[in-house]
Amino acid sequence: MSEGNREIGCKEPVSSENKRREADKSSSLTEFTHDDYNVGWVCALPKEQTAATAMLDQTHADLPKPPNDYNTYTLGSIGNHKVVVACLPKGKYGTNSAATIVTRMVSTFPSIKVGLMVGIGGGIPPKVRLGDVVVSTPVDQYPGVVQWDFGKAEKDGNFKRTGVLNNPPSALLTALTKLETKHEMNGSKIHQYLDDLEKKWPNLVPKYTRSASLKDPLLAADNFHRNQNRWRVIFTMLWDTILAIIGHLLGWWAFVPMELEAEQVRSTTTVSTVVDGDQRKLGKMCVHYGLIASGNQVIKDARLRDSLNKSLGGNVLCVEMEAAGLMDFPCIVIRGICDYADSHKNKDWQEYAAAVAAAYAKELLEYVQPSDVDGERPVKDILGQVLDTVSTMRSRLDGKEDLEILNWITPFDYGSQLSDYFRRRQAGTGQWLLDSAEFQEWLKTSQKTLFCPGIPGAGKTILTSVVVNDLTKHFSEDLSVGIAYVYCNFQRRDEQKIDDLLASLLKQLAESYPPLPECVKDLYDRHKAKRTRPSLEEISTTLHSVAAEYSRVFIIVDALDECQASDGCRARLLSELFNLQKRHGTNILATSRFIPEIVDQFKGSSELEIRASREDVERYLEGHIRQLLPFVQENQQLQTDIMRGISEAVDGM
Repeated sequence: MSEGNREIGCKEPVSSENKRREADKSSSLTEFTHDDYNVGWVCALPKEQTAATAMLDQTHADLPKPPNDYNTYTLGSIGNHKVVVACLPKGKYGTNSAATIVTRMVSTFPSIKVGLMVGIGGGIPPKVRLGDVVVSTPVDQYPGVVQWDFGKAEKDGNFKRTGVLNNPPSALLTALTKLETKHEMNGSKIHQYLDDLEKKWPNLVPKYTRSASLKDPLLAADNFHRNQNRWRVIFTMLWDTILAIIGHLLGWWAFVPMELEAEQVRSTTTVSTVVDGDQRKLGKMCVHYGLIASGNQVIKDARLRDSLNKSLGGNVLCVEMEAAGLMDFPCIVIRGICDYADSHKNKDWQEYAAAVAAAYAKELLEYVQPSDVDGERPVKDILGQVLDTVSTMRSRLDGKEDLEILNWITPFDYGSQLSDYFRRRQAGTGQWLLDSAEFQEWLKTSQKTLFCPGIPGAGKTILTSVVVNDLTKHFSEDLSVGIAYVYCNFQRRDEQKIDDLLASLLKQLAESYPPLPECVKDLYDRHKAKRTRPSLEEISTTLHSVAAEYSRVFIIVDALDECQASDGCRARLLSELFNLQKRHGTNILATSRFIPEIVDQFKGSSELEIRASREDVERYLEGHIRQLLPFVQENQQLQTDIMRGISEAVDGM
């Protein structure tokens, strides 16, 4: 049976022994490998990463990463634990970004067995106040974190939330139990660690430690109302005394109703309880244990916050944006409270809140026994089944309704064309393009354009299929990367108007983002009853909304020269693509013949001409040599001469 939400640590922190480790052991000569690190510490903001780094006893030298790991790591140790600190890319928030960073982290550091998601969040007043710490722990049917904006509508009109975090590791839950007891008996070490931060990192003091400039608006409002109530009580008692004296002298006491006296006593008692009740000392913080609600949008509305809390039985202590992305990552979520998720939301408390959360995480790790961590399964093994089926998950939809919506957007699918072109490719050809410096730079850098012109018959379309296939394989484990492509064909110009092309891009990005984005469902719902089609502006707006959900988006357009220019389709398509690039950092790759007006559109972009490479021609000939006459197949020298002659003749075409 669940204990529900709990809080401890409201006692004044005791002065403990000075066990502060030297900060400058970061230059330790000990060499570590990826397999040495067993704790994954995830942050969403750079300021959270700063706080985490400041709490490390030692920092370690960086280790090499695989080419497809774009995370940035800070390595170090706390006590006997080797810690990997990873932060979401700047400007990227939400559950999907968190899932991506964890997937990469556990792949690069395969021995990670426990996780911490540490940072800031919005508290649910009045129990939780600014500067407090909230720790996710199981409450009723929830294991500590619930995704408040993910679920399904039921017949009775209720909304059933189906997104919950994986159960925290036993090693962390065991340590939490012991730490709670220590806090109740001796107080927390959080303030000690903040004192250490002041000494080790003086540049962080103005923002990451408590100062008089940090004002709690809720506390100020409470004090205002309490002062009003106090003076009202004093005035009422004084006025009653005067009336009693006058009544005693004049005999008016007989006319004072007894019920009024009793009511005045009850009111006085109530107000006194509020005024003289449990009030915290300035600078004092509490640690709360219970439910955290996570979602993909910021809550800045007190009514929405309170309604959400009510729908979850009044058990919510904190709201935030990333934790629900760690559904399969066995971790505990720790949040320092920086606002109340209402219209007064600001950034004044963020650094301090990040620091207290990081300090709590450090204290928790000191109670985690290395032997307990050793007994946990590696996170990579737990995620193994997920990682093995990511490709399937990318196209997995929630049922018939989602398929109906996607086919309503456009019934056309370029997948069959892609498969056909790629099947016709000779194995191994096109590798020169993938290995080129231009392509590699385009692949690794956001908001890049690669223009690939070529003469007719140079193999532009086949190479487009090679690029799409390579991207799909490269990012198969990264749900935050969207890939969409179109094959322009002048023979299908009636099916490839600007509305059709943008709708196809929207469909591909939407179907690769399970569950189907709400903006796509909303677009469908607006037209379903009237049986109307969306306007070009609606398609464009929805395309931008879906693209914004991804951390990176790749769009490939083949044979741009075959896109109609006379009706403005080509110009509008390029305008939409460049606008996506400007707003969302989209990467664009386009192939075309050497058409001057098209070439002009890509001035200033990276360019890589599509040519028939000698290596590709030789591979093709080797694969088809058996189709020649028997006497050629029997003469090895003749085969060599034929391949050399053809290769030299077509080289560079």
